[in-house]
Amino acid sequence: MENVPANIWYLPGPMFQYNEDVKALARQAGLKIIDANVAVGRANAAEDVPDVTIKAELLDQGAGERVPTAAELMTARADLLAAHDDLQQRERELAAEKERVAKQAKENELAAARNAEQAAANEVEAQRLRDEAAKQAAVTQTAASESKPTKAKTT
Repeated sequence: MENVPANIWYLPGPMFQYNEDVKALARQAGLKIIDANVAVGRANAAEDVPDVTIKAELLDQGAGERVPTAAELMTARADLLAAHDDLQQRERELAAEKERVAKQAKENELAAARNAEQAAANEVEAQRLRDEAAKQAAVTQTAASESKPTKAKTT
């Protein structure tokens, strides 16, 4: 099979939309123009093609009235890939934060259980001290009533 030169310039038509004379530019560069809107593949595409610009009056038309250029599509693709990478990074950060929060929640549950146990133990100790104080008060009152002399009646 013979080696076919890469001399095809895939350029979206219509060709009158460009400020430059694209046919003359193609002749000067030794390129053949193929309408990129209808080409199925990009076989033998030239690497180095002239830069062209779309006429200003055609740029003002709505998005549905003109086909985006390859450069616009590549820029949009790069923007989408960058946004996708940014989104994946944010998802990784959120997953790490979610894991950290879950770990902290578990630690908080354990601390709450320990605090509940300590509160119950404190209540038991407080009740024991109240009972002891009540017994002490009863003993003191009994001792005081026994040590008081009874009054005798005088007539």
